[in-house]
Amino acid sequence: MNATLSINSLPYEVRQTIFALLRQHHTSSQYRWHGEPASTIALYASVSREWQKEFERFSFREIRVTPRRLKHFIHILKSPRRRASVQTLRFHIALDKYPSRLNGEQETPAERRRSTAISTKALGAFFRAMTHWRKSDTSPFGLDLHLRIDSPSDSSALLGRNGAPTVTKRALNSYVNLDLDTLSLPEIDVFSGFRCVGRHMQPTSLLAVASKLRSLEYLDVELNHDSARKRDVQQRYNFATGIEQHAESIRVLSLRRPSPTTTAPSTAPPRQPWSGFYGRLRAFSQQCECLEFDDCVDAAQFFAPFLLHHGPGSPGGGGGQEAPFWPRLTRLNVRNSYMMKDPYLRVANRLEALTHVRKVLVAVGRAACCMPELRFARVCLYVLADGLLEWFVLTYERFAGRIVLRTRGFIPGKATMDAWRCPVAGKGAEFHIRVEDTDPSAPEL
Repeated sequence: MNATLSINSLPYEVRQTIFALLRQHHTSSQYRWHGEPASTIALYASVSREWQKEFERFSFREIRVTPRRLKHFIHILKSPRRRASVQTLRFHIALDKYPSRLNGEQETPAERRRSTAISTKALGAFFRAMTHWRKSDTSPFGLDLHLRIDSPSDSSALLGRNGAPTVTKRALNSYVNLDLDTLSLPEIDVFSGFRCVGRHMQPTSLLAVASKLRSLEYLDVELNHDSARKRDVQQRYNFATGIEQHAESIRVLSLRRPSPTTTAPSTAPPRQPWSGFYGRLRAFSQQCECLEFDDCVDAAQFFAPFLLHHGPGSPGGGGGQEAPFWPRLTRLNVRNSYMMKDPYLRVANRLEALTHVRKVLVAVGRAACCMPELRFARVCLYVLADGLLEWFVLTYERFAGRIVLRTRGFIPGKATMDAWRCPVAGKGAEFHIRVEDTDPSAPEL
């Protein structure tokens, strides 16, 4: 009688193919933020010890944790093998619910203090739990912390233009501010990435958390609006100052603006490229390998030194400062808009907007001369005029001895082309220009 065949008797390659197909089938059922059940792929771990090891590597890759489940989290992840499977920890702090009649109301001072106390206490407990982890326990791919702080009542019944759920006015106008006087976080060296979503967290509170992540290399956070409001100006300056002191190991920096508030911030401040915020952020970015920002950073102000002079390393404005130099930067992603939302209107009409767009394209091209390792850059600029949204996109790619410059929505003019030929010089690479817009009415920029 033939012996019963076991799946473990199959060749290793065949077993790996089976595992891959099962993982692919269940990819859409991974952990999510708002309480969907965990993937049923975990059931396969009960087939055998080999299957347990294989599927735990997949099912533990992304873990959602809440303050109430911290003890369970510690128990389940006692094993160094399981800890080594985790690549993302999503820590979700749920604030108090509120009735729908308060959707359009701001938090009262007492409610803000309550939200502060909940967030501060939960973060303290989470960090203390993570002191049980050692750097040697973590995945070779690194471990990211995704922090989300919001209320279950923040989701609105309305849908946005893209079909995604929106949030209430209360959520948009409420921000998270930790109690820095009572916040006690131990230093942790297991996280290499930190991302914060949900309600807007003030940059000073963000830095208080980031300062305890001693191996932090990737930071993805919201800045305050680029407005003239005193709180925004101070928080942005505090961030630019604090990131130099508390997050010196960062190599990947992604900055986002908050969601538009229902109470419009004051208009944007006058152009100030040599302000404390832009000067310090520009200096810090020179240690980065990847840099990404949207409207929260005005590209024209950030790259202002390259509008004031033409050659890399030559003296710039602002008291004879030298042009910035980014020796490690390999990726750059810039997104700015014009005439779309307060406080990012920036200009009064389309003609002025196109002039501004041209300056940014030229400035970033000249700045690329000071990025010797640059492999990829994208500059996306949007103009909303007379109800029409125009996109102007420039992409730079360097690979396999070739440099390809693509433009969409505009015809590159002489100044833009001269600026983007600079990064090509001395690299011995083929240079190709591809204009992906044949519309004869496309502007020359």
